[in-house]
Amino acid sequence: MKSVIRTAGKFGLGAFFFVLMFLVTDMLLVPRIFGVVRQAAYARSDYWSEAFLKESSMVADGEIIHQTSVGDVSIMTDFDGRYINVDGGLRRTEPVPVNATRRIVVFGGSTTFCAEVPDALTWPSQLARRVLERETQVINAGLSGAEFANRVEALEGSNLTRSGDVAIFFVGVNDAVIGYQANQVVGPLARWPLLRRFIEVTLSWSRSGRIALNRSQQLSFEITASSQDAVDRFRISLARAEEVALAKNVRLLVVLQPSRLIETPHIWGTVNESVEESYIKSFRDFYRLLIGSPDFHDHFVDGTRIFDSLNESPYLDIVHVQEDGNEAIASFMYAELKSRGWLD
Repeated sequence: MKSVIRTAGKFGLGAFFFVLMFLVTDMLLVPRIFGVVRQAAYARSDYWSEAFLKESSMVADGEIIHQTSVGDVSIMTDFDGRYINVDGGLRRTEPVPVNATRRIVVFGGSTTFCAEVPDALTWPSQLARRVLERETQVINAGLSGAEFANRVEALEGSNLTRSGDVAIFFVGVNDAVIGYQANQVVGPLARWPLLRRFIEVTLSWSRSGRIALNRSQQLSFEITASSQDAVDRFRISLARAEEVALAKNVRLLVVLQPSRLIETPHIWGTVNESVEESYIKSFRDFYRLLIGSPDFHDHFVDGTRIFDSLNESPYLDIVHVQEDGNEAIASFMYAELKSRGWLD
């Protein structure tokens, strides 16, 4: 009996030291070895920190359903943070004129919401600084993942615009490929599903477990329609946007978004994209068909070359950019509005 107790005691002591060593490794060594890597585009961004990245990841996918006169429309969930704030479903945009006589309401997806930068460095905020002296307020109605049709519904169903205001749609990347996303399991955990399940059940709370699970997932995209179908869908949304803008007496500016998947300046170097070739092909075919169609030339502005003047790439992935990219977008939008006389 005593030998059994001694054996159990040794086993318990060994298990204790094993757990202790795991916790020390998980808390101290794993963050050093597998810590968050600062992307090159963030090299001069003084706000970059784990606290900022945490806020960015928390707010990026949050949305709720808002009832409007045209039905349910998705908006961003309100968020109160140090870097990122959402009030009434709208990203905080600064500065705001004391006596605004006109509004510029910008509609788009995550590249308009701009969760990759603080409030003051989104492109709508940088546009707001350019039009402040003209007593014009800029409102950011970006919604992560939103397609063109969804944002047209937001224009139609909301009271964000008044007669004589301007509505900007920054669209294209979420409309280019029709299908749905899915996480595909890759690597050793794809070959050993029981091990993956064990980690999910017992170690998902730990940094080591989360890293193992995250690195075993690869984003894939199931394409369900042709690029021409995507262009036709875009055409319908564009026509609807023009109808709604006319009914509301709102000036409409539709800008086709840039993407790193489109040809980029050689000065930036080359990047191996972490997306499937089939997705890249469909994406590029959509842009080629859209830009190459003379039917569209008078209805939207091609913004795919907005970043060509930059010496360094502003991209954080295939579509999202940091503050330098947002500054280029704001300058482009300001020039377009000014050339139309919409800021007079």
